[in-house]
Amino acid sequence: MKTLLFLIMLVFSGVLEFAGQEVRQVSTSTMDGARFEVIQSPLDNAVAFRLDKFTGTVDRLGTCPKDDGFGSNKCWKEMVVLELPKLGSTTRARYQIVINVPARLTMLLQIDTGRTWQLGVDPQDRWSPFIDCSDKSNAVCLWRP
Repeated sequence: MKTLLFLIMLVFSGVLEFAGQEVRQVSTSTMDGARFEVIQSPLDNAVAFRLDKFTGTVDRLGTCPKDDGFGSNKCWKEMVVLELPKLGSTTRARYQIVINVPARLTMLLQIDTGRTWQLGVDPQDRWSPFIDCSDKSNAVCLWRP
């Protein structure tokens, strides 16, 4: 009986400890109106993105050859965002990166329209648009638990 009680307490304390842990993305704190943000993915600590929040352009931190012996060998490499709309000049944030850790999902969100792209479904490491499922009469477009 004591062994059973001990096991129950051990499992319960493990559940409480796990529930208390927060897993979040690491990003720079930006001032209101800031154009760029750097986000480190909790899904892969080696991955960091630089987001132009005005245009939706995403760059990934990479290593580039140096042309001299001084300075950093790090650089931002532009990623392909399929079907990214070309906006005229804009002076406010329109995009954000959202990382859903439990679902292992990295998304680029256009905050005015809700249009969304997903990273990681393309073997060429491009951001792919979500499928438009706005037809509420189509059963495939309705979420059911």
